[in-house]
Amino acid sequence: MRRLLQHIVVVAALIFFATCSGPERVRESGDEDLGPIAAQSESASEDIAFPVEPDQTAFKIVMLGDSLTAGFGLPPSQALPAEVERILRSSGHSINVINAGVSGDTSAGGLARYDWSVASSDPDMLVLALGANDYLGGIDPNQTKKNLTAIIDRALSDDVEILLVNVSARSSAESDPRAALFADIYPDLAQTYKIALYSGLVDPIFDQPDLLMQDGLHPTAKGVQMIAPPLSMAVAEFLKNNE
Repeated sequence: MRRLLQHIVVVAALIFFATCSGPERVRESGDEDLGPIAAQSESASEDIAFPVEPDQTAFKIVMLGDSLTAGFGLPPSQALPAEVERILRSSGHSINVINAGVSGDTSAGGLARYDWSVASSDPDMLVLALGANDYLGGIDPNQTKKNLTAIIDRALSDDVEILLVNVSARSSAESDPRAALFADIYPDLAQTYKIALYSGLVDPIFDQPDLLMQDGLHPTAKGVQMIAPPLSMAVAEFLKNNE
Protein backbone atom coordinates (compact mmCIF):
# COMPACT_ATOMS: atom_id res chain seq x y z
CA MET A 1 0.00 0.00 0.00
CA ARG A 2 2.83 2.38 0.89
CA ARG A 3 4.52 1.64 -2.45
CA LEU A 4 1.26 2.37 -4.27
CA LEU A 5 0.98 5.76 -2.58
CA GLN A 6 4.59 6.58 -3.39
CA HIS A 7 3.94 5.65 -7.00
CA ILE A 8 0.90 7.94 -7.16
CA VAL A 9 2.88 10.84 -5.67
CA VAL A 10 5.65 10.41 -8.25
CA VAL A 11 3.18 10.33 -11.13
CA ALA A 12 1.42 13.44 -9.81
CA ALA A 13 4.71 15.28 -9.54
CA LEU A 14 5.64 14.40 -13.11
CA ILE A 15 2.27 15.65 -14.36
CA PHE A 16 2.68 18.90 -12.36
CA PHE A 17 6.13 19.69 -13.78
CA ALA A 18 5.07 18.75 -17.29
CA THR A 19 2.14 21.17 -17.03
CA CYS A 20 4.32 23.99 -15.74
CA SER A 21 7.04 23.58 -18.33
CA GLY A 22 4.73 22.90 -21.32
CA PRO A 23 3.66 26.46 -22.11
CA GLU A 24 7.22 27.70 -21.78
CA ARG A 25 8.39 25.20 -24.36
CA VAL A 26 5.51 26.16 -26.66
CA ARG A 27 6.42 29.84 -26.40
CA GLU A 28 10.05 29.09 -27.19
CA SER A 29 9.04 27.03 -30.20
CA GLY A 30 6.49 29.62 -31.25
CA ASP A 31 9.00 32.44 -31.00
CA GLU A 32 11.22 30.68 -33.52
CA ASP A 33 8.37 30.01 -35.98
CA LEU A 34 6.30 33.17 -35.63
CA GLY A 35 9.01 35.73 -34.97
CA PRO A 36 9.51 36.82 -38.61
CA ILE A 37 5.73 37.07 -39.14
CA ALA A 38 5.29 39.18 -36.03
CA ALA A 39 8.10 41.47 -37.12
CA GLN A 40 6.59 41.79 -40.57
CA SER A 41 3.19 42.59 -39.07
CA GLU A 42 4.67 45.33 -36.87
CA SER A 43 6.50 46.80 -39.84
CA ALA A 44 3.43 46.64 -42.07
CA SER A 45 1.29 48.41 -39.50
CA GLU A 46 3.54 51.43 -39.77
CA ASP A 47 3.01 51.60 -43.53
CA ILE A 48 -0.78 51.27 -43.61
CA ALA A 49 -2.38 54.50 -44.89
CA PHE A 50 -5.62 54.91 -42.97
CA PRO A 51 -8.28 57.25 -44.43
CA VAL A 52 -7.82 60.82 -43.27
CA GLU A 53 -10.94 62.29 -41.71
CA PRO A 54 -11.95 65.74 -43.01
CA ASP A 55 -11.03 68.59 -40.72
CA GLN A 56 -14.22 69.07 -38.73
CA THR A 57 -13.14 72.59 -37.76
CA ALA A 58 -12.78 73.72 -41.38
CA PHE A 59 -15.33 76.01 -43.02
CA LYS A 60 -17.70 73.69 -44.89
CA ILE A 61 -19.25 74.59 -48.23
CA VAL A 62 -21.83 72.58 -50.17
CA MET A 63 -22.12 73.31 -53.89
CA LEU A 64 -25.66 72.42 -54.97
CA GLY A 65 -25.92 72.39 -58.73
CA ASP A 66 -26.25 70.52 -61.98
CA SER A 67 -23.68 69.07 -64.40
CA LEU A 68 -21.51 72.19 -64.25
CA THR A 69 -21.06 71.53 -60.55
CA ALA A 70 -20.98 67.73 -60.77
CA GLY A 71 -18.21 67.84 -63.38
CA PHE A 72 -19.87 66.21 -66.37
CA GLY A 73 -17.39 63.97 -68.18
CA LEU A 74 -14.66 64.60 -65.61
CA PRO A 75 -13.33 62.65 -62.60
CA PRO A 76 -14.42 64.12 -59.24
CA SER A 77 -10.90 65.43 -58.62
CA GLN A 78 -11.21 67.71 -61.67
CA ALA A 79 -14.74 68.94 -61.05
CA LEU A 80 -15.43 72.55 -60.11
CA PRO A 81 -15.89 71.99 -56.33
CA ALA A 82 -12.55 70.17 -56.06
CA GLU A 83 -10.78 72.92 -58.00
CA VAL A 84 -12.35 75.65 -55.85
CA GLU A 85 -11.27 73.79 -52.73
CA ARG A 86 -7.68 73.51 -54.01
CA ILE A 87 -7.50 77.21 -54.82
CA LEU A 88 -8.89 78.31 -51.47
CA ARG A 89 -6.67 75.96 -49.50
CA SER A 90 -3.61 77.14 -51.40
CA SER A 91 -4.57 80.66 -50.30
CA GLY A 92 -4.48 79.57 -46.68
CA HIS A 93 -8.17 78.95 -46.07
CA SER A 94 -9.17 75.98 -43.91
CA ILE A 95 -12.06 74.78 -46.01
CA ASN A 96 -13.94 71.70 -47.24
CA VAL A 97 -16.02 71.92 -50.42
CA ILE A 98 -18.64 69.21 -50.95
CA ASN A 99 -19.79 68.39 -54.47
CA ALA A 100 -23.59 68.14 -54.44
CA GLY A 101 -24.00 68.48 -58.19
CA VAL A 102 -26.22 66.15 -60.24
CA SER A 103 -26.06 66.19 -64.02
CA GLY A 104 -29.35 67.21 -65.58
CA ASP A 105 -30.74 68.51 -62.31
CA THR A 106 -33.29 71.31 -62.21
CA SER A 107 -34.25 73.72 -59.45
CA ALA A 108 -37.09 71.35 -58.54
CA GLY A 109 -34.63 68.46 -58.26
CA GLY A 110 -32.34 70.51 -56.03
CA LEU A 111 -35.23 71.41 -53.77
CA ALA A 112 -36.38 67.78 -53.57
CA ARG A 113 -32.96 66.57 -52.43
CA TYR A 114 -32.10 69.48 -50.16
CA ASP A 115 -32.26 67.40 -46.98
CA TRP A 116 -29.73 64.76 -48.03
CA SER A 117 -27.63 66.90 -50.37
CA VAL A 118 -27.28 69.97 -48.13
CA ALA A 119 -28.80 69.73 -44.66
CA SER A 120 -27.24 66.33 -43.94
CA SER A 121 -23.77 67.87 -44.31
CA ASP A 122 -24.54 70.72 -41.88
CA PRO A 123 -22.59 73.26 -44.00
CA ASP A 124 -21.55 76.79 -43.14
CA MET A 125 -22.24 77.98 -46.66
CA LEU A 126 -24.32 76.96 -49.68
CA VAL A 127 -23.20 77.76 -53.21
CA LEU A 128 -26.50 77.51 -55.08
CA ALA A 129 -25.97 77.03 -58.82
CA LEU A 130 -29.23 75.77 -60.32
CA GLY A 131 -31.53 76.95 -63.07
CA ALA A 132 -29.65 76.37 -66.32
CA ASN A 133 -31.53 73.15 -67.04
CA ASP A 134 -34.81 74.86 -66.19
CA TYR A 135 -34.12 77.34 -68.98
CA LEU A 136 -33.00 74.67 -71.44
CA GLY A 137 -36.02 72.51 -70.56
CA GLY A 138 -38.56 75.25 -71.13
CA ILE A 139 -39.67 75.48 -67.50
CA ASP A 140 -41.67 78.53 -66.51
CA PRO A 141 -39.28 81.11 -65.00
CA ASN A 142 -41.82 81.79 -62.25
CA GLN A 143 -41.64 78.15 -61.17
CA THR A 144 -37.86 78.25 -61.19
CA LYS A 145 -37.93 81.33 -58.98
CA LYS A 146 -40.33 79.62 -56.57
CA ASN A 147 -38.04 76.58 -56.32
CA LEU A 148 -34.93 78.67 -55.74
CA THR A 149 -36.82 80.76 -53.18
CA ALA A 150 -37.77 77.59 -51.30
CA ILE A 151 -34.15 76.39 -51.27
CA ILE A 152 -32.95 79.77 -50.00
CA ASP A 153 -35.63 79.78 -47.29
CA ARG A 154 -34.56 76.30 -46.17
CA ALA A 155 -30.89 77.26 -46.07
CA LEU A 156 -31.47 80.47 -44.13
CA SER A 157 -33.67 78.64 -41.64
CA ASP A 158 -30.74 76.24 -41.16
CA ASP A 159 -28.47 79.23 -40.50
CA VAL A 160 -26.48 78.56 -43.70
CA GLU A 161 -24.90 81.45 -45.61
CA ILE A 162 -25.65 81.55 -49.34
CA LEU A 163 -23.78 82.46 -52.50
CA LEU A 164 -26.23 82.44 -55.42
CA VAL A 165 -24.73 81.58 -58.81
CA ASN A 166 -26.29 81.98 -62.24
CA VAL A 167 -25.30 80.91 -65.72
CA SER A 168 -25.77 83.39 -68.55
CA ALA A 169 -28.27 82.21 -71.14
CA ARG A 170 -26.83 81.58 -74.59
CA SER A 171 -29.90 83.09 -76.21
CA SER A 172 -30.51 86.82 -76.37
CA ALA A 173 -33.65 88.46 -75.10
CA GLU A 174 -34.53 89.29 -78.72
CA SER A 175 -34.43 85.65 -79.80
CA ASP A 176 -35.99 84.27 -76.63
CA PRO A 177 -37.90 86.54 -74.19
CA ARG A 178 -37.51 83.85 -71.51
CA ALA A 179 -33.78 84.59 -71.40
CA ALA A 180 -34.40 88.00 -69.83
CA LEU A 181 -36.94 86.56 -67.40
CA PHE A 182 -34.46 83.95 -66.23
CA ALA A 183 -31.67 86.50 -65.98
CA ASP A 184 -33.83 88.65 -63.69
CA ILE A 185 -34.46 85.80 -61.23
CA TYR A 186 -31.02 85.90 -59.63
CA PRO A 187 -30.50 89.62 -58.90
CA ASP A 188 -34.10 89.79 -57.67
CA LEU A 189 -33.51 86.96 -55.19
CA ALA A 190 -30.13 88.36 -54.14
CA GLN A 191 -31.68 91.76 -53.44
CA THR A 192 -34.76 90.35 -51.69
CA TYR A 193 -32.77 88.11 -49.36
CA LYS A 194 -29.63 90.26 -49.12
CA ILE A 195 -27.43 87.37 -50.21
CA ALA A 196 -24.28 87.36 -52.32
CA LEU A 197 -24.59 86.87 -56.09
CA TYR A 198 -22.05 85.53 -58.57
CA SER A 199 -23.09 86.00 -62.20
CA GLY A 200 -21.97 84.30 -65.38
CA LEU A 201 -20.32 81.11 -64.13
CA VAL A 202 -19.22 79.93 -67.58
CA ASP A 203 -18.72 83.37 -69.13
CA PRO A 204 -14.87 83.21 -69.00
CA ILE A 205 -14.91 80.31 -71.51
CA PHE A 206 -18.16 81.14 -73.30
CA ASP A 207 -16.46 81.71 -76.67
CA GLN A 208 -13.48 79.35 -76.28
CA PRO A 209 -14.43 76.00 -77.84
CA ASP A 210 -11.05 74.50 -76.96
CA LEU A 211 -12.05 74.77 -73.28
CA LEU A 212 -15.46 73.19 -73.82
CA MET A 213 -16.43 69.62 -74.52
CA GLN A 214 -17.82 68.66 -77.90
CA ASP A 215 -21.36 69.54 -76.77
CA GLY A 216 -20.23 73.17 -76.47
CA LEU A 217 -21.82 73.43 -73.02
CA HIS A 218 -19.63 71.70 -70.47
CA PRO A 219 -16.09 72.76 -69.59
CA THR A 220 -13.13 70.48 -70.01
CA ALA A 221 -10.66 70.05 -67.16
CA LYS A 222 -8.78 73.10 -68.47
CA GLY A 223 -12.08 74.93 -68.76
CA VAL A 224 -12.82 74.22 -65.10
CA GLN A 225 -9.41 75.62 -64.24
CA MET A 226 -10.46 78.84 -65.98
CA ILE A 227 -13.86 79.31 -64.34
CA ALA A 228 -12.80 78.18 -60.85
CA PRO A 229 -10.49 81.12 -59.90
CA PRO A 230 -13.06 83.93 -60.23
CA LEU A 231 -15.65 81.85 -58.35
CA SER A 232 -13.04 81.09 -55.70
CA MET A 233 -12.34 84.82 -55.39
CA ALA A 234 -16.04 85.44 -54.79
CA VAL A 235 -16.06 82.80 -52.06
CA ALA A 236 -12.85 84.19 -50.56
CA GLU A 237 -14.31 87.70 -50.52
CA PHE A 238 -17.36 86.31 -48.78
CA LEU A 239 -15.17 84.60 -46.18
CA LYS A 240 -13.23 87.80 -45.65
CA ASN A 241 -16.38 89.81 -45.04
CA ASN A 242 -17.79 87.23 -42.66
CA GLU A 243 -14.76 86.45 -40.50
